[in-house]
Amino acid sequence: NVIGIVLTYSRLTVGLSAAAYMARAAREAAGYAGRRKAFGLEMARFPMVDNQIEDITRASRRTTAGAFKLYGDFLATRDPGAGDMLFQRKKFAVRELIMLQKITASKDCTDLLRTAMSLLGGHGVMEDFSSLPRLYRDSAVNELWEGSRNVLIAQIHRDIRKASEWYRPEDLAKDMLEGAEASAVKGMAEELAALAASPDLFTLNESTKERCRRLDDFCDRFTHAYQDLAVSEVTSASS
Repeated sequence: NVIGIVLTYSRLTVGLSAAAYMARAAREAAGYAGRRKAFGLEMARFPMVDNQIEDITRASRRTTAGAFKLYGDFLATRDPGAGDMLFQRKKFAVRELIMLQKITASKDCTDLLRTAMSLLGGHGVMEDFSSLPRLYRDSAVNELWEGSRNVLIAQIHRDIRKASEWYRPEDLAKDMLEGAEASAVKGMAEELAALAASPDLFTLNESTKERCRRLDDFCDRFTHAYQDLAVSEVTSASS
């Protein structure tokens, strides 16, 4: 339907814009740290600063690679006439990955921008000094735009449970992470199957609260595994 198409494209855009914001943050943070001096040294020569710039750069590359990999997977599922089971599974996996990327990339982006702003000190919150405050604001909006984190995690859980009769969660996870290290994929597949077995996320008790915590954490780790796989594919292709 039209609403579903709009949501899909909007959520894909959130992932792509998060990658762009992160790339800008990495460039500005590294450039500032390489020029600004404190206690007689360039900031980039302080180990703590160097660690943070490395983290920002790594997250930027990972998010960018994942965004382009997912967009490629999405383009491969646009044929409305394809009706075989393999195609339907691929289409379902892409739908879930789009939501996973949306919640994880937007969250990572906001956290990363906050770190990048801190490296600029007081200048980090001055909008006439850099673009980081504006990007930080936009990233916070992206976290809520087209489905907040809680809403989409609940939707992902409901989708996977509903599809489990024709697409086992273990197989879904393995297909999504095809090409990644086998033991890591096996662990993720088993974890997703266990989380998907939960009847719902709405009964207020300690057991459900703990499942929600585990699922929230799993969504980020699973998306990062997909993004890391994308990085490894780019690295292999360019070597």
